[in-house]
Amino acid sequence: MFGDTVTALEDDGQLVHVDFAHSKSREFDLVFGADGLHSKVRSLVFGLEADFEHHVGLVVCALELEGYRPRNELVAVTQTTIGVQTMRLSLHHDATLVLFTFRDDRPIPLHDVEARQELLRTRLRGIGGEAPNILEHLPRAKSFYMDRASQIRMPTWSRGRVALLGDAAAAPSLLAGQGSALAMVGAYVLAAQLRRTQGNHQQAFAAYQRQLQPMIQDKQDAALQLDIAFAPKDRKQLYMRNATIRLMGLPFVSKLVMARSLRDPIELPSW
Repeated sequence: MFGDTVTALEDDGQLVHVDFAHSKSREFDLVFGADGLHSKVRSLVFGLEADFEHHVGLVVCALELEGYRPRNELVAVTQTTIGVQTMRLSLHHDATLVLFTFRDDRPIPLHDVEARQELLRTRLRGIGGEAPNILEHLPRAKSFYMDRASQIRMPTWSRGRVALLGDAAAAPSLLAGQGSALAMVGAYVLAAQLRRTQGNHQQAFAAYQRQLQPMIQDKQDAALQLDIAFAPKDRKQLYMRNATIRLMGLPFVSKLVMARSLRDPIELPSW
């Protein structure tokens, strides 16, 4: 079912009754909320997002521009100043992806594009570099995204016949990365546990969280130390960030720094 959304969930212990915005109500044995950081399923079953969201102090913005110049093929061009990072990447068909990461604690008007773009202009005013040129192209952006970088931390990922997956359950945030990979691993583990318990969802849900939560929590904790890479707080952090990136050009340094974050100590269940 595409182009629709869940508006109500009622778990009677045997089935989950689900209402949709544009379709007739249906009943399901189990419901899985895999609907991201701002999960509607989570808010309906577990309560307010504010109870679980932990803002890391950064805002991320992505926009796609057509015909933007300058253009550098096969290169990510970055400019980092105190509190702000700009990154530009060339895509196919003369398109350019621009990513901004900046420090800001203000709420983001998620449903008002013009207000978000004005916030971006206000925050980036005066930083120099390519930012003024990019902002001139902002009204012609092919796509535009802006949101706070946040983590989701919950004591339990399931309730009754409803379970959460991926960012809906435990978003690690932009700082940690690997959100899509962790979501796929989570879905695999949950499916395997449902098979192993022969459909006993209570046992399966508990085993799924027990296996994955320690690893994901470690990633979340580690991510909170990485804000310096995206938006240094002061000149000292900016110097440290730039020095570290230069050192990453040495193979043994990059392997030492990145190996642990790219290799996760998890054994996938066998089928």
